[in-house]
Amino acid sequence: MKISAQIDLIVERINDILHEVEELKKQLEVLEKRNEQLSHYLQKEDKSQSVGNLIKLYEQGFHICHSSFGRLRDEDCIFCLNVIDRTE
Repeated sequence: MKISAQIDLIVERINDILHEVEELKKQLEVLEKRNEQLSHYLQKEDKSQSVGNLIKLYEQGFHICHSSFGRLRDEDCIFCLNVIDRTE
């Protein structure tokens, strides 16, 4: 095989590799965007679950405010209600 034919094969292979790299970059961009969307969704879901847990604790008769967290409460607590209002 002549050197010029070998060079042509190498150039062709390099072009194929460059094309493949471009395709992989496009796929990576799509996957990164999807990952970002899923991350935002999961963060939002985690927050709503946490808020739900706090509300359940309050409804079961426990304080959820910073100063009395976890203690049993005898009546409504404006500090706990403020926590609930801020999270919704």
